[in-house]
Amino acid sequence: MTIEDTSPFIDQVFEQLLTSIALGTLKPGQRIRQAELAAELSVSRQPISHALQLLKHEGLVQDSGRQGLVVSPIDPDYMKQMYQARKALEVTVAGLAAQRVADRIATPEQVMALKAALMEGKRAYASGEPLANLVRADLEFHRAIYRLSGNHVIEQMMNTRWAHLMRSMLIVLDEPETPGRAWEEHEELTEYLLSGNVLEGSDLAARHMQRASNDMYRRLTKFTESAD
Repeated sequence: MTIEDTSPFIDQVFEQLLTSIALGTLKPGQRIRQAELAAELSVSRQPISHALQLLKHEGLVQDSGRQGLVVSPIDPDYMKQMYQARKALEVTVAGLAAQRVADRIATPEQVMALKAALMEGKRAYASGEPLANLVRADLEFHRAIYRLSGNHVIEQMMNTRWAHLMRSMLIVLDEPETPGRAWEEHEELTEYLLSGNVLEGSDLAARHMQRASNDMYRRLTKFTESAD
């Protein structure tokens, strides 16, 4: 991907680097070489530098002495706290989404978007698509629930955290049995939400996120220990 070398395109550089970090193209601990990134994106080093400062503010890159900037390592304890917060939000949006369906105020577009996200995720898993595609599908499924909930504030709050979560999901979903189980739960959750079942939908969302949190912490702890 090439990006025009003008200041309005700093956001595009930022988004490209954000995606590279979120999907593991730029790996935890990897040194950031600004000259190489500038050449790859066909820009000068100025927009790269600006974008890296934004990523540093988001906690995705950090200073590392003589190496300069590196991609931030994934901290299992930080991610555990993030999943605790995410669990509270996921339970809330599941309840809101089911209630909006029950009250018949969810739009047909929102309902169809959730169904489509579920179908795409199941298809991606069944066809053995690359891990990055499974992570994207998981992200789109949960985003569809946020939109169905009608709470734009929660959706915006989560948008700032997805890159961190996607990095951990790359490690968690690499476990053979995890993606299949996740999409089974996604299908069950969709049935509850689209039938307007607030209680069961909220309960399953809580269990789904707790299981995801436990898997994440176990896998990340093992991953970071093996990397030391």
